[in-house]
Amino acid sequence: MKMKTVFIAIDEFASSSKEPIKILKEAGFKILFNTTGEQLDYRKHHDLYAQADYIIAGLEPYPADFFQKFENVNVVSRVGVGTDAVDLEAATNVGVKVMITSDKPSVAVAELCVSNMISILRFTYKMSNDLKKDLWAPVQGRELRSCTVGVIGMGSIGKEVLKRLNVFGSKLISYSRTWDEEFASNYSIAKKTIEEIFQESDVITIHLPLTDETSGIIDKRLIQMAKKDAVVLNTSRAGVIDNHALASALKHGQLLGASLDVFDEERNPYPYGDLDNVILTPHIGSHTIETRKSMEVMAVENIKAFDSLLTQSDTSKIGAILAYVNKHSVN
Repeated sequence: MKMKTVFIAIDEFASSSKEPIKILKEAGFKILFNTTGEQLDYRKHHDLYAQADYIIAGLEPYPADFFQKFENVNVVSRVGVGTDAVDLEAATNVGVKVMITSDKPSVAVAELCVSNMISILRFTYKMSNDLKKDLWAPVQGRELRSCTVGVIGMGSIGKEVLKRLNVFGSKLISYSRTWDEEFASNYSIAKKTIEEIFQESDVITIHLPLTDETSGIIDKRLIQMAKKDAVVLNTSRAGVIDNHALASALKHGQLLGASLDVFDEERNPYPYGDLDNVILTPHIGSHTIETRKSMEVMAVENIKAFDSLLTQSDTSKIGAILAYVNKHSVN
């Protein structure tokens, strides 16, 4: 049987742990690495993709013509949970399985989110920059326990944020397309409309996937409803918010501050680059040693599980493997 090739499209894969590579080698896969030092474009790197049976994917694009061009690919296994860079319909039409690493990033993203809330409310980022310029300028901040925090999206990440804010004593309100009444009751979370979130919150944090339904859902109208001293954080996807409207509100003092980990164009912080009341991070929500390792291991295990379906003859095991594959697939 021909040795299957796993193409790792991510240039920094396995930098936290070599365990994912060990798993692939022990499973008998041929491994092809991205050694370009950049985010790949399938149109420029045809030779790499043409060798792949399976792909471990990052944020590089996989549009419809990718799946038409590379019929050799059987699985795209994302290190992460977002699939907006993948044309799922096109993948499904040609029988390519798209798999994700489920809720692995939740804790890391939640911790980044809450830490940035505190930094903005206490102005620590600003005072640190001032001190580096020999400016001693203490600023009086606010405590999370005095804030109403509105969480938009009660998925796995939103829930981890809410759990942590509950400990701080914040008043918690949330908008979610799917409402978990038991969870909301356990953590004293009030159900609100998205308009009420913007009208009532001191801190607004966004945790939505990017879909046709959520694209641009946070628009200029909603942003203008926010309190003048409100804080907005987005660690989900850039496309869910009108970034030009948010940047304008920040520039003209209509908001206290913001924290952004995602941008309309990857690796380009426009239109926030010249604003001094914003914390900008380079899409590092899940970028911790613990989470990166667990996501990469799961991305590898996803491929290993799918591949085993092709060779497994024990019918008693096929059901369990299929259940795993379906659980971690989005198409």
